[in-house]
This record gives sequence, structure tokens and C-alpha cells, in this order.
Amino acid sequence: MRTAFILLFVFISTRYFSQQLEKGKTYYMAAIGFWNVENLYDTLNDKWKNDEDFTPEGLNAWTGPRYRTKIDHLSEVIAQMGTDVNPEGLAILGLCEIENKEVVQDLINAPRLKKRNYQFVHIEGPDSRGVDPSFIYNPRYFSVRKAVAYRVKLITDSTHKTRDILVVSGLFDGEPLTVLVNHWPSRRGGEMLSRANRNVAAKIARRIADSVTTADPKAKVLIMGDLNDDPINESVKKNIGTYADLKLATKDSYFNPMEKPYKEGIGTLAWQDSWNLFDQIMLSYNWIPGNYSSWQYYTVRIFNKPFLKSDHGNFKGYPFRTYSSGAYTGGYSDHFPSLIIVAKEKK
Repeated sequence: MRTAFILLFVFISTRYFSQQLEKGKTYYMAAIGFWNVENLYDTLNDKWKNDEDFTPEGLNAWTGPRYRTKIDHLSEVIAQMGTDVNPEGLAILGLCEIENKEVVQDLINAPRLKKRNYQFVHIEGPDSRGVDPSFIYNPRYFSVRKAVAYRVKLITDSTHKTRDILVVSGLFDGEPLTVLVNHWPSRRGGEMLSRANRNVAAKIARRIADSVTTADPKAKVLIMGDLNDDPINESVKKNIGTYADLKLATKDSYFNPMEKPYKEGIGTLAWQDSWNLFDQIMLSYNWIPGNYSSWQYYTVRIFNKPFLKSDHGNFKGYPFRTYSSGAYTGGYSDHFPSLIIVAKEKK
């Protein structure tokens, strides 16, 4: 499988908080991403889901042409992510706000992506809006062994059903890898009043991750998702247990490469002229640079190219979303995607 990865000499820019690779050597490079794609619904009314607004007769007048435009836009972005380090683009992509497996199938079958032969994992959950996390992967790089969803129950409202945590385990170029795709409870009612909900989701995610590394100390773990919290919030810093400086790496903590960009004012979504970085990818100790005979963390990026930004009005510079203030704008998403690049030395 390894021959599928692209070989690069070390000349890539370190603009995005990169680690230094040894000069004069060649490395395999792979890209792993996450994206909240903002309400990827089909146009059909599912009586078991609260999706009435996303039908042709619904509030959003969600028609076939609008759905196809959304699929085309999402595939346009996914097709570009990571191609500067590997022409085949993303090896793995976590998604959230996905209604069902049919919309994921439409996405990976889009003309821009079809030739990559992406496969996916999607497990229906209890979320009241009917949207769940999903997992897309290129089978040249990753093979699935097991997938399961873990329930999250809200502290503040036990009757309100929220998203599961999707957990996918397999082999990444022959190395054991488990990915947790999260969409933690929202800040509905305010950040402080809803904080306990995200704290409990974080604790569940950490318990899952600990069970993986206890069972196999050589396994790598990625905790990714729209956390509805920033890298400095309690759910991430305390309950996942993260650090931003690789010099502080410990085996029982998670490296969060998104913390430094966040402190530099870089975000994945904006609200009232303030940027948040909710869309994060955190790495277990076995990803920490030091032995490039194994896959190691190299760099982090927020994919925020100009065409993904609104170019006028009160939301100029914000993510160019599909709907704005109730009106259809035909954009991409209300979040920018995030991604990490990992590297492995060619022996």
C-alpha cells in the first residue's frame, strides 16, 4: 500500500505551524481532514427526521438543482484539499451534518471525486435534526476493520437527542489507526449554560480513545470533529487533555495542532466578527515526531481559500454558506475545512 503515497523532498512551506523534517531526505505525505459541510440533506421528507425545511415545499425551498449545486460545491473543495502534498488529495476525511448514507454516496460519486474510488462509513444516529458524522476514506491508504457509534446524552436536557460519536478502526498504510468523528452538542442557550454537554461528550471521546490505546499501545488515534468549543476551552484542554507545544508531549495527553493557529486569530467559523476554531483534529502520542519510520505529524492547515469566503456585505470574509439570514446564497458551508499533513520517511 505504501507505494500509493507520494514522495516529496522537504521543501514545503512551514507557514502553517509545521515541524521541521530532515533536509535531503524524501518522505511519503498524506492528508487527513475534517469538515462540517452545513446541512447536507437530500430533498426527500423522512418522517423519522426533522428535515421538513429541506424539501422543495419546505422553508428553505430545497430543490433538486440546489442539492446538486451543494454536492458539486462540496466535491470541488474536497477535490482540492491536500493536493499540494499528494496529487490524490485526502486519504481520510471526517464529515458532519450528514443526513444519510445516500448523500455521502452522491458526494463521493461526484465527477471531481469519482476517480478516487472513495469509500465511506455512515451510521444513523438519534440526532433530532437527523444529521450525523460520516467517514470517507481512500482504500488505497486505509482499510476499515470495525466501525461503531457511541451515544452522547445531554446533561441539560435528557429529552433532546444529539449526535453520536462515530468510531472507525482499521489500518493506515499497515499501521493500526482509530478515528473518532465528533459533532459535540451546540452552544444553544449560551456557551456557559451548555458547557456541561460538551464536557460529557469530551469525556466519552477520551474514554473511547483510552480503551483503544490500552488494548493496543502501538495504535494511533485521531480525535476530530466540530467540537462547538475552541482549543482553549475546558472540554478540549481538560477533558480530552491537550497540549499545543510538542516539547510538552506525554503519552497520556493529546497534541492539538489547532491551538496555535487559534491563538494567532485563525478560525474555521465566524460569529459577530469573532472567529472560532471549532473544527479540530487531535493526535495521540504515537503521532508525535521523533521516528519517521512510522507516520508522524507534520503540519496543520485551515483550508480557507478566497473562493470559500463571502466577498461582500456584512459577512465579507466569513465562510460562504449555503443559506444566510434565511436566504439561499448558493455557497459552500458555514465552516472552513481543517486538515493535517502526516509524513513518513522513505527507507
